[in-house]
Amino acid sequence: MVVNHRCSTGPAWKDAVGRLRQIERDDREFVREAPDTDRNLVRATTARLYVRYMVTSNELTACHNNIIQPQLRIFIKKLLMCTFGRILELKQILINEDFSIYTPIIEELNNMKITYDQFELSIPRCFRNERLSFLDDMDNKIDEINNRILIEENNDLLIEIPNESIKIDDVKRSSTSQLISQESSESYFDVDKFVSNTQPVIKFEKISADNSRELSIKLIQKHIRAVRDRVAVNELILARITRSNIISGKYKQPSKEKGQEAAAKIQRFWRHYRIMTIVNARKLKRQVQLGMYMTSEKMNFDINRELEDTIRIQQTEADIEYRKIISKLEDNFIQRNKYEIIEEIEDELRAYVWTYFEMCHHLPSWPNSKPIMFSDDNDKMIGLPPIILSPAILKQLNIPNVHYKSALKQRLPLGGSAIIQTGRWMTIEMAEILALLIIEFEKKPAKERNDLIKQLAEKNKIEKEKELETAKLREKLTAAIKIVGIVLESSELTEWFKETFNEYDSNWALDSGIENKPREDLIKSEIYSKAQVELRTIVDETIKEELNILKMAYAKDLKKKYKNPQKKSKKKKKGQKIKLTPDPNEIFEELVKNNLIKKSVTSRFIDFQGEVSLSACVLRENPYYSDPPYCLGDIRQIIKEFCVIGLIFEELRTLKNIEFSRSLLIAGPKKSGKSMLTNAICTETGSLKIQLTLKNVSENYPELSKINELVKNIIIFARTYQPVVIEVELADVPFYKKIPKDLKVYKPNLMAKLMMKIVKSLSKSDRVIVIGKATSPWLTSKTKLSNIFETIVFTVPDDCTIFLFLNDLLMNYPVVSRRFPVTPLAKMLGGFSKQMIADIVAEVMTTERVLTIRQYPLNPVEFVPVMLKYPKQNPQQFDLYKKWYDKYVSMGNKKVLEMEAKLALINKITNKK
Repeated sequence: MVVNHRCSTGPAWKDAVGRLRQIERDDREFVREAPDTDRNLVRATTARLYVRYMVTSNELTACHNNIIQPQLRIFIKKLLMCTFGRILELKQILINEDFSIYTPIIEELNNMKITYDQFELSIPRCFRNERLSFLDDMDNKIDEINNRILIEENNDLLIEIPNESIKIDDVKRSSTSQLISQESSESYFDVDKFVSNTQPVIKFEKISADNSRELSIKLIQKHIRAVRDRVAVNELILARITRSNIISGKYKQPSKEKGQEAAAKIQRFWRHYRIMTIVNARKLKRQVQLGMYMTSEKMNFDINRELEDTIRIQQTEADIEYRKIISKLEDNFIQRNKYEIIEEIEDELRAYVWTYFEMCHHLPSWPNSKPIMFSDDNDKMIGLPPIILSPAILKQLNIPNVHYKSALKQRLPLGGSAIIQTGRWMTIEMAEILALLIIEFEKKPAKERNDLIKQLAEKNKIEKEKELETAKLREKLTAAIKIVGIVLESSELTEWFKETFNEYDSNWALDSGIENKPREDLIKSEIYSKAQVELRTIVDETIKEELNILKMAYAKDLKKKYKNPQKKSKKKKKGQKIKLTPDPNEIFEELVKNNLIKKSVTSRFIDFQGEVSLSACVLRENPYYSDPPYCLGDIRQIIKEFCVIGLIFEELRTLKNIEFSRSLLIAGPKKSGKSMLTNAICTETGSLKIQLTLKNVSENYPELSKINELVKNIIIFARTYQPVVIEVELADVPFYKKIPKDLKVYKPNLMAKLMMKIVKSLSKSDRVIVIGKATSPWLTSKTKLSNIFETIVFTVPDDCTIFLFLNDLLMNYPVVSRRFPVTPLAKMLGGFSKQMIADIVAEVMTTERVLTIRQYPLNPVEFVPVMLKYPKQNPQQFDLYKKWYDKYVSMGNKKVLEMEAKLALINKITNKK
């Protein structure tokens, strides 16, 4: 039974909305004043805004995860979409300033007194929960396909078995006949031979880790029982001796003074012992609180897991109830209000036709029923007649208020008479202004009309050319201004922010959202606005027919010819073959059979532990001017910004200022967490994963023609089931200068062509990303690898991360001394991956060794023989990755040149002095 959980956030989400509104206001002022500000100050203000947006987005995600009311969750999701989009725009500015995908902000966090945990981007759980049932269905389908394949293989084996059994029977008969003949020929019985053959063979059982643990537990229990028995026996022996001494008279009772002295000594000793234990415990506690030593207590991150599950269940129940109410109100609306709205629209459109005819003495043209997507920036009118207008008249033709705000908010394409309501077509107000011009135009003969249309077309061409010239001049001016200051483009999200804040003021300003029940008034308004758009398409057809009849009748009255507009029928070319697109379900089955799709593996970004770089802000500035490497903790933030946001929000992909990476390369040593990160991306976004390896590609698609088919199938499948992650194992091997012999068998050239074709065929609107995993990219030939992958990160563990990870592993054992020298051991393990370090510690810290640590304390030398078993690692591995990045990746090359230029300037200044 699920306990009813009310929204525990209270007014917290309203406070977050208020802060977001203030940040957006400051952001607009910053963009307006950017040309007048100094270039050095722009980076700091951008970073401050970036941090503020990030913190408020984390607060909103926390509220969204706990709120149950479905409509409020939809509204907060809109706010999150806007904030994430603006975060990415500011991130792009920081990248352009720093020439690096890693933009350190530790200095801003220190000034604003914000911890990195508060700053790090948190992804809402709703995206994972929405795709949970879909992924479960996919896993079940994968199991069904694999079981079917196994059954087919078993059936084939069963067919082969009878043939083999017939052969075995023939062999048995021949052997028995030979034995009978031997027994008849040999009369004696060899006893020694018989006994030696019948002796059982001794088998040595291999003791596993579980068996050794059980044996050690039994050994401990045995010793504890023996100790207890010895104590009990010793007590009985002492009691018997004292009794016999008392009876025999050997024992004499001491005097009172001696007894008191002995008691005082014992009390003094035990009091001192007790005080010392308390003092030592307090010292250790103080040192742990100061961070000098680590406790053996493991932090339990799954405390709120049960609460999360209950909230998720209640959110799904609330969503189901919300959908039921929508369907119920839609049915009521169709039964009661549908025909009334149709009549209202018909009367409105007939009145429009009649008033236009009365003013202009001409029947209007009708908008095309094909839907058009209108943007807020585009204020151009489509339905004006082909007449040349003066600038004074153009000023009068203001676009009226938009009637279909909800449709434009949701970015719905509009067609037919709905375009008239948006103000982009000839309205009655515009007809009043242009009535005389339209009448004069219609009175003119056909030749003059055609000449005017041609003049208008030429004028439009000249205007377009002028606009292009002005745009080029603007670009030149912005480039000139950027030398002194910086020019920031106005954000495309300002209108989105305005719409969401207006929605908040109208719908949620007076509502706390604590009640979990959906609001019917909002549902009714949404149903009405959608019905207005949908029912207009039905009414438009009848009005079009009536308008054609009127035009024919009016032409007869004027004794003119009228051609009824006919739809152009598309003729099929002879011999043209119809291309059939393959079914996505068939593609899915094929990919599962070829081991390209497997069951989903749950992993989170929290599992990828690592320390954040704290010195990059200082080292990039004067007098160092160096580009320090980022740490493992910074990779989480980079991947969330470049990959995760683009996969969860489809609407943000329509923006021009934001660039989403189609491909990501995760380079690092073996067992350094590359697959953990890809699984975390899939889990947080609810993405399907397609795994491409050299083996399964070469075995199932050995030719170039089949590779082309595979590319088409993957793209079709990914677009139908997006978001999708395409994982490529050993992505650097196809581009090696010298490919190893054992890998040449798998035809790495095919994988290279496959990756290039998949990345090229992906568009910006596709929520699909190619993630390659590489071990040694410096062995590749020049820029071939960096041309495919747009974003490149390295998972090489740094010294600080190794120290913290090793300290955490060792301090989990309570018997290990808090003063154990972890630093020299971490230095020895430099270059090893985190998984290898965990394996080394587990191999050393066996159950038997843990039991003997109190008698024989742990020594770092014990780890050396175990380390030698593992492959030799280079402690300065990051330098190899960094050198390759700086040399063959364009962004790394720019950063190196920038640092060299700054150092050269400093050297010139110092030499002059």
